[in-house]
Amino acid sequence: MLGTDGVAAASGALSLTNSTFSGELPSGGFGQPGEGTPGDGEAPPTGGADGEGGSAFGIDSFTVLGIDPGEDAIGPLASVEVSDGRGFDAADSGELVALVDSSYAATSAIAVGDTIDVAGSDVEVVGIVASTSDSADTAANVYLPLETAQELAGVEDVLSTVYVQADSASAIDSVQAALSDELPDATVSSQSDLASTVSGSLSSANEMITNLGTWLSIIVLAVAVMISVLFTISGVTRRTREFGTLKAIGWSNGRVVRQVAGESMVQGLIGGAAGLVLGLVGILLINVIQPTISAAAETPSGMGGPGGGMGGPTGGGGGGMFETAQATDIVLSAPLTPWVLFAAVGLAVLGGLVAGMFGGWRAARLSPAEALRSVA
Repeated sequence: MLGTDGVAAASGALSLTNSTFSGELPSGGFGQPGEGTPGDGEAPPTGGADGEGGSAFGIDSFTVLGIDPGEDAIGPLASVEVSDGRGFDAADSGELVALVDSSYAATSAIAVGDTIDVAGSDVEVVGIVASTSDSADTAANVYLPLETAQELAGVEDVLSTVYVQADSASAIDSVQAALSDELPDATVSSQSDLASTVSGSLSSANEMITNLGTWLSIIVLAVAVMISVLFTISGVTRRTREFGTLKAIGWSNGRVVRQVAGESMVQGLIGGAAGLVLGLVGILLINVIQPTISAAAETPSGMGGPGGGMGGPTGGGGGGMFETAQATDIVLSAPLTPWVLFAAVGLAVLGGLVAGMFGGWRAARLSPAEALRSVA
C-alpha cells in the first residue's frame, strides 16, 4: 500500500472484543433417577452458586484495538494524548503492554503499572490516554501493539482497518481511486465520503422537519379558523335580538354581513398584533439567552483498508474504519424575517374575515319577526 502513488503513510489496526466469563453455571442435569439428578417425584435442584443447582455468573467485556506502535501520527492515536505514563514506541512491538482509555481506567480502577487480563494473558498498563476533545470518545477501551493483538487473537496478518495518509490534500481522490482498484473487496472511505453521508442525513432530517412543520402549521391554521367561525356564530346567536332589530329598521342582508365581518376582522387584527408582540418578545429572549446544544459528528482518522475476519479468545469483528467523534457547539438563534411577520398578521386578519363572513351569513338569515318574537 505504501507503494501506491500519493500515499505518504499507512498504519494497520485490528479491532477485537475481550469477553471474560466468571461465576458458575447451574449444577445437575437431566438423568436417571438415583443418579443425583431429578427423577420420579424429585424436585429440580434449586439454590445459588453453592452446588445446590443455582447459578451466578457475569460477563466482563471491553473493546481492544491492536495498532502499530511505531505509527501514532495517523490512526486512532492521532486524536488522543497520554495523560499518565507513556505511549507506545517501536520497541513495544509484540510485547504484553497496553494503553487504557482514561474513562475506562477510571471506571475499572486501572492505573499505570497495573496488569489487566486480555485473552488469558497478563498485560501491563504503561499509559493512560484521553481524547484531545472534551466531548469526543476514543476508539477503544484498551490499545495493544498490533502483533500482540494478533497473537492473542490467534490470527496472523489479519487487519480490520488500514489508515492511509495522502501526501497532499489534492491527492486524496486519486489515492482513494487507486486503492479501490487495488483492493476491490475492501471498503475505501475518506473524510469527504463521511461528510457527504452526514450532510445527506442532515439534509433529509431538515427536509422532514420542514415538511412536518409546514403541515402542522396548515393544520393549526385550519383549526384556528374553525374555532373562530364557531365563536363568531355563537356570538351572532347571542345577539339575535340586536340583529333582528337592525333588520326591522331596514338594514339589508349585505349590511348585516359587512357589520359582522368588519367586527370579526378588527378582532383578528387585534389578535394578530398581540401575537406579533409575543413573537417578538420570544425572538428577543432566544437571541439574548442563546441556548446552546452540542452535536457530535463522527469523522474518520484515515481511509479504511481491507477488512478481515478474526477469531481467537478475544472475539472478533468485521472490517471497517475507526471513527472519532468531533463535538460542535451549535448556538440557537431566532431570525427576524419581515415577510413572516406581515404574513402572520395577514393570516390573522384573513381568519377573522372568514369567520365574520360565516357569522354574517348566519345573522343575515335571521327573520326580524322571528328574532323579535324569540326574545319577547
